[in-house]
Amino acid sequence: MSRLAIVVGGAVYLLWIPVREAASKCTSIQAQCAVEIGGQCDPTTGRWFYGRYMGKVAGGTKVPFHDCISRKSSQQRK
Repeated sequence: MSRLAIVVGGAVYLLWIPVREAASKCTSIQAQCAVEIGGQCDPTTGRWFYGRYMGKVAGGTKVPFHDCISRKSSQQRK
């Protein structure tokens, strides 16, 4: 199977997972921010990531992730 077919298949699979559902089961600020910037959170394990992690690729970069963490942390303190 070609790499393109694998990438397209993976993208289609990820689109089946509703982002709001994953975010609701991944309750930490970090997990919520990872999903918000285009990363992923596994709803069964709560493990999250963005960018590249162990051969997996998801959206997001450090700057928007840290901006989200700062925003959510300041909202939580109020």
